[in-house]
Order: sequence, then C-alpha cells, then structure tokens
Amino acid sequence: QALTGTDSNKKPSVFLKVQGVLHSTDSVALPCSLLLAAALTFLYQHLTDPSTGRHSTKNFLAKMVLSMVCLAVLERKILRCEDPVGLFAKCSAKVLLMHWCFIALRLGGYLVLPDVEAGEAVFHIVALVGACALLPTVFGFRFSKAGLMEHRDVAGLALCAVVVAFLEVSLLGLFSFSNLQTRSLFIEDVTTTGSDYIELLSFVPAVWMACRDGRGTPQYELADSQWRAACLFAFLTAFYSVEDMAGAIEAWKDSPTVSCGYVAHFLLLMDFSAFVLAHLYDPEKFAKIRGMLLAMISDACAV
Repeated sequence: QALTGTDSNKKPSVFLKVQGVLHSTDSVALPCSLLLAAALTFLYQHLTDPSTGRHSTKNFLAKMVLSMVCLAVLERKILRCEDPVGLFAKCSAKVLLMHWCFIALRLGGYLVLPDVEAGEAVFHIVALVGACALLPTVFGFRFSKAGLMEHRDVAGLALCAVVVAFLEVSLLGLFSFSNLQTRSLFIEDVTTTGSDYIELLSFVPAVWMACRDGRGTPQYELADSQWRAACLFAFLTAFYSVEDMAGAIEAWKDSPTVSCGYVAHFLLLMDFSAFVLAHLYDPEKFAKIRGMLLAMISDACAV
C-alpha cells in the first residue's frame, strides 16, 4: 500500500508539471507542438515519396517547416529583450515590408501569365493595396532613399532571394530565357520561386532584431505598438486565411500532407499573433484563454 501511495503521489505531480508548462503564457509548448507536427509530416513525406524535384511535396514541406522555425524562435525571443514594446513596433514594419515585396513580385509575375486565375490575381491586388495603405499610414514608411536605408536589411534579403531564385531556375529549371517560346515560363518560375523565398524569409528581419536584444531601436509608446500590432496581425490573418486555409482545402484531395502543412503554419501564425497581442493588451486574459485551449493537450497526455 505504501508503494501504491507513493506512485499515486508521483503521477499527479508529473501531471501538474505538464499542466503548468502548457498553461504558462511564456511556454513554447504549443508552438513546439505545431512545429513538431509539421516536421513529422515532412519526415513522413520524405520516407514515402521518392520524388526529388524542385517543386516536389517534400521541398514544399521543408520550406514550410523553415518558415515555422522563424516564427517559433521569434515568439520565444521577442519578450526576452530589454524593450519588447519598442522592438515589436520597429520590426513590425519590416515584416509587413517583406510581405509587400513578395506579393508585388508574385503579382508582377502574373502579368506575363496568360492562364492565371482571375480570383488569385484579384486577391494579390487587394493584399498589395492593403500593404501599400498600411505602410505609410500606420508604420510611417516612405518610399524614399531614407526609407530604403532604414530598411536596407529587408531590401538585401529580398534581393538575395530573387538572385538565388534566378540562379536556381537557370541551373535546374526546365525553361530558358533565351528561348522565346519558353521565356514567359522562365519568368513565371523565377517570380514564383523568388516570391516563395521572400515569404520564407519574411520574419527573419524581426528575428535578427530580437537576437540583437533590440539594441538601437527607438522608443515607442505602448498605444503605438498596440495599434501597429493590431494592424499587422489583421493583415496577416486576412492574407493567410486565404493563402493557407484555401490552399489546405484545395490540396486536401490530392495531397493531405500539404494540407496539414498549410494548417500547421496557419495555427502557428495565429498563436504568435495572439501571443504578441495578448502581452501588449492583457497578459492575464491571454493566460486563461491559452490555458483553456491547451487543456486538451494536457488531458490527452494524462490519458
């Protein structure tokens, strides 16, 4: 009976520790769980799919996992710096500017495509107009020499992504720019690949700033940071609700693993959005909401 009592005391203790980790506002249990799910999906695809092409499902899932790693690292780093409010107010402009870059590039590629779906083109036009409206009005960005110098890291990343895409398509692609019959397909491949790489790197400037502990960032008022965060995440939620969730629905029949990758990325983005907004507005309320959502995970662990 003594041994039984000891074991029963240990089990609740372990269970309570798991609950404490999952319900903590600073816990990385949820983003790590989503990242692990995406990594396992990629591993499954890698083991079962022999395809090794540039546009294979394995490559797509690998890019999705890398983009999720940036989000998970940023979520962990952003509140460990000396001035998280000022840091996020500054890096939010860079995140939106990166999105503007790949949306503009993708939309430019549509101009040379005779068979692009009208709905997809309209979606990207609306997204580009929204980003163009938010950058100067909310984030204070101006398309000027001073603005480009301030965000030269974004320009450098975007340029590197396009150069890498051009080299990849030139060396490994099926189409040639010198051939008039395949020139439009070559441009399509470069713009699509380049925009995908910029999207993959869209949160890297924010990670850089977070890893530098926000040194050199100007001071921002809390209300300004709250407004910037609300506008940025409203844009990201609207954009990825179509980009990820519509993509997941479309891919479900032909490739469930691609659909799972889309969903995992969208959920991680929503967790990151809620994480930042809650700490800027009401951390205690966020702790309760996150605890309710993660209770299902802890209950599953107990079973």
